[in-house]
Amino acid sequence: MECCLAEGELIRLAGGKEGLELCCTTGTVWLTKGDGMDYLVPAGRRLTLHKGEFALVEALRPSEFRVGKPAATGDMVKPVLGLAGC
Repeated sequence: MECCLAEGELIRLAGGKEGLELCCTTGTVWLTKGDGMDYLVPAGRRLTLHKGEFALVEALRPSEFRVGKPAATGDMVKPVLGLAGC
């Protein structure tokens, strides 16, 4: 499925029963999920939501991305910010 977000728009994604992969094709999106980490996903990179995970995705500028079944390999992103517990 192809998705387009204008700057500042949000979408909620669910990993469902099989997991879900977000592959950014243009722009940059910010993603946070229940692991306490934030992720920046620029064009050409991808991030996988595992089975049962949820995420909130926001476009930092006009962005397009595809969502579908997770691939075995690819340019995955690493967290950019972790939130420490008090």
